[in-house]
Amino acid sequence: MRKAIEELSKSATLTEAAHAAGFSDLPHMSKTFRQLFGFAPSSLFKPHTIKCHVN
Repeated sequence: MRKAIEELSKSATLTEAAHAAGFSDLPHMSKTFRQLFGFAPSSLFKPHTIKCHVN
């Protein structure tokens, strides 16, 4: 999984990262990633919003 994360940090696609890390396909890596971290690897690419409440 470290190799996959490393590849993703180098702008690899999810499929490229899965193959580089030795997974046979993206669904296998996604399932393993979700089991380890509790969220899908695709969520790493979603923009995050920060809510700020002003009093």
